[in-house]
Amino acid sequence: MIKPRHILVAGLAAGVMLAFANLASAQGASGLEGREVRAADGAVLGTIAKVITGPDGRPLQVLVQPKGARAAGPRSLPYKALSPEGDRFVIPLSKAEFDSMPAVDLAAK
Repeated sequence: MIKPRHILVAGLAAGVMLAFANLASAQGASGLEGREVRAADGAVLGTIAKVITGPDGRPLQVLVQPKGARAAGPRSLPYKALSPEGDRFVIPLSKAEFDSMPAVDLAAK
């Protein structure tokens, strides 16, 4: 059964966020790194550690390093799921949902 929240995330990933895409193109992918990411309820999740771009140079995925000393590796999120809010981003997930996502193993080849 598909949950409404999953439909929302898929819709955001499939939707076009023209204003944000123009901002990202203007500042480049590296301008996204280090920016804070928050949950829909405002909880701080972490910061963007790396941006994965497509052949055209536009961001496709972001790796978000969770906040906290005991946090596991970064989580991969679709770039289009990020909504700009001031100088940070918000994703349509709760902290529990974000924390339950598998960590990306950057050492894997």
